[in-house]
Amino acid sequence: MLVRRALTCKCPVCGRGDLFASHFRMNRSCPSCGVIFWKDPGESLGAMYVDYAVATIAFLLAWFVLDFTTHLSDPKQVVIVSIIAVASILIFYPISRSIWTVLVYLSGGIEKPKMRAIRGGKAL
Repeated sequence: MLVRRALTCKCPVCGRGDLFASHFRMNRSCPSCGVIFWKDPGESLGAMYVDYAVATIAFLLAWFVLDFTTHLSDPKQVVIVSIIAVASILIFYPISRSIWTVLVYLSGGIEKPKMRAIRGGKAL
């Protein structure tokens, strides 16, 4: 269930709110349940490790495909696979941030919002 929420960029707590307002702009809190996703600025460092893994996998896969299917020189292959690695980071940016947010949630870094009592139609 959390894997699906990570891949669809949904809130790890409620599963309804979107993590991102746009491709490169993450919401500070869930529009549905109000939970704050990342409290500390340093929490984005872990997401960079996920980006690094994505870029490394894309780089290696592209290199193997080019090496075995074409006769390009090594410098040309390096340029091509470097472009592919950078593009993979840009394309998978929301998913890598979402995966890291789910990992932060699993480690206890994201707390479920406290329930508020409602009396007479007004929240307390």
